Amino acid sequence: MSTAAVVSGLLVGALALGAVSLSAQAGGGGVTGDAGRGRQVYERYCEQCHGDRTDGAGEVARWSQPRPRDFRQGIFKFSTARYGFLPTAADLDRVIQNGLYGTRMPPFAALSTRERRDVIAYLETRSPRWRAEGPGTPVTIPAEPAPTREALTQGRALFEANCSKCHGDGTGNGPSAIKGMVDDWGAAITPANLMLGRGKWARTARDIYVRAMAGINGTPMPESADVLTPEQVWQIAHYVQALGAWSGSTPELRKFAAELPPPGAGDPAPADSVKQ
Repeated sequence: MSTAAVVSGLLVGALALGAVSLSAQAGGGGVTGDAGRGRQVYERYCEQCHGDRTDGAGEVARWSQPRPRDFRQGIFKFSTARYGFLPTAADLDRVIQNGLYGTRMPPFAALSTRERRDVIAYLETRSPRWRAEGPGTPVTIPAEPAPTREALTQGRALFEANCSKCHGDGTGNGPSAIKGMVDDWGAAITPANLMLGRGKWARTARDIYVRAMAGINGTPMPESADVLTPEQVWQIAHYVQALGAWSGSTPELRKFAAELPPPGAGDPAPADSVKQ
């Protein structure tokens, strides 16, 4: 074999190895997708909202509220990791598959597993945070206890002490909300109406537990992991679940929650755990 052929073979091998390394690195959250293919998926399905520069300034962004995410910042609202940490690949995959209820982010359940992995790998190339930090560790979710009347009673008191400043009676009419709140992007934000029985991301008591524990990145919704015990967070989750027709709630517990004393009737003063 000639020297030229040997050199050519080595170069091809090196380029192939480099391509494999790039593909692996692109999925910084353990994603095995291909960022090059992911860019093609992005251009077909995501660009009209999130923009050709992934800056959230697509052609329909002006009509969207909330605004589409700017992926260059590496800030994602809905994660199973604690507040301030990057989401896992599974977190991003869930949002892509299910969308975000009540927003212009639709479900893309028709995308194949490979397409979802590829577009996640591409998104993870758009912010240096992925290379510097990597995804956070998901919060631990202990076994869910049975939702009981006692749990709802305790949950209502805990809700008043820790959540009512923003969520008020559950409809999002707390004093902070009335005063006006903004997210980290400077946009006005309204606390969720928990009586609707569905959140943008949350559907079940388990989901409510995660949101209370981890908070919502980029918003005033704080994490509770350092403030409340898992048992207390489950009690809040079951009380919230009983405020509306959430998945898993029952008419009996909803009726019981509706008959509890109104907020402020002898409960402890609200704790200021809201992120400033």
